[in-house]
Amino acid sequence: MSNDPYEVTIRFARQEDLRHRMELVRQGFSAHFWDAFWFFLLQELTLECCVLGAAVLFIFCGVSAAGCLLLLPVAAAVVSMCILVAHEAMAQKHAKSVSNELFGVVAEVRGAPVSGPDRRRALHIRSHLAPPAPAPLAERDRPEYAQVVGTVSVSESWGPREDGWLHAFAVHPEWRRRGVGRALAEGARVGGARRRLGALGAACSALQGGARGALHAAGWECAASYCRPLLGAALALPLVRLTLPLPPAPPV
Repeated sequence: MSNDPYEVTIRFARQEDLRHRMELVRQGFSAHFWDAFWFFLLQELTLECCVLGAAVLFIFCGVSAAGCLLLLPVAAAVVSMCILVAHEAMAQKHAKSVSNELFGVVAEVRGAPVSGPDRRRALHIRSHLAPPAPAPLAERDRPEYAQVVGTVSVSESWGPREDGWLHAFAVHPEWRRRGVGRALAEGARVGGARRRLGALGAACSALQGGARGALHAAGWECAASYCRPLLGAALALPLVRLTLPLPPAPPV
């Protein structure tokens, strides 16, 4: 294999990127499965249900102590199914939101297939945030190997100011922890400034440490922390709201 660095281009999204971008968003949710599994399995509510169920079976149904231990794999199976259903629903929702964005930014690797990148080879990330070219020209100029490996969307944010909301932030698993996420966040900042947005906002859950780290590295700051109720007050997911003020864009 060649020792030349991989070339990753950060550019504005085009219409023909939509299918790959939606798939990346779906992959992003599936990557959080095990983090979500352990998070919810070890919640106080889950453990209390196991203990209460075991007590009922042991005292009123005469089930042995060894038999009561079977509640643990049952609870694990229930948690797994709930996470799979919730992740699929959220993945579909966020994937569809890509088509309603204000603008999108993608990372496209050139000169190498997307699967199985050699981590010994360096990444050369360059920004090319010019307005998208017409589709026929874009397709004609594509190299032999070109694949979208990261995506982020910015939509209009509700509120009194004209701000943007960053969402659908995903990087292909083979290309994470190599600066691609930070470069995408920087692309979103440049795009927001060009559109005269006052600031960008985003929300990251406790399960999205990679996305939060990429945004922090790109200069985002924590504005607030809160919990999203999932099952009343008994089960909630911690979230952090991040913000990035945008200075006026320089004249082009």
